[in-house]
Amino acid sequence: MTTLGHAIFRRGAFVLFAVFLPLVSLAFSATQPASLQVMVSVKSIFELTVDRNLIDFKTMLPGESKRDMPDNEGVKVSVKSNNGRPWYLKIGDLYELSNGTDSISNTNFTWNGSPSRTATGTWYGKGDNALSLTPEMAYSSHSSEYNNYRAGTDLFFRFGLKVPAKQNSGIYRSIVAFTLTE
Repeated sequence: MTTLGHAIFRRGAFVLFAVFLPLVSLAFSATQPASLQVMVSVKSIFELTVDRNLIDFKTMLPGESKRDMPDNEGVKVSVKSNNGRPWYLKIGDLYELSNGTDSISNTNFTWNGSPSRTATGTWYGKGDNALSLTPEMAYSSHSSEYNNYRAGTDLFFRFGLKVPAKQNSGIYRSIVAFTLTE
């Protein structure tokens, strides 16, 4: 081959080598993966609200009874949760209706009520139930309510009272407590 032929061949080989080397190196290039962790903390909602803080039976006479207090709808108790677990609502009073050393027995102080149309769990408040110093089951959630955040579950409670015929006069007080547990 002539010197010019060698130069063209070398130049051609060099061009060929210069074109294919990057393509080959792309096919066999090393990769170094990297990753990024993503987190979010979703706030736990476990909420119990009562739409009022007082039921006033007003003035009653010895031997008188009142039912469905405070009104026909009742006290609205709302529960919201996003924990995805069953929850239970209990009701009880912290002490019997009392005025100093005088008291009205819980057998005379009752509760009843109903769940809202959207409540799908088990309601235990059928009929008149005497309040108790030991909280008793009022409602247990259905699996569709384990995460009911936003809409919530509404339950309505009404109360009744019979003042015994020989009850001493005075202002009698008690505290009804609702307890929400999972």
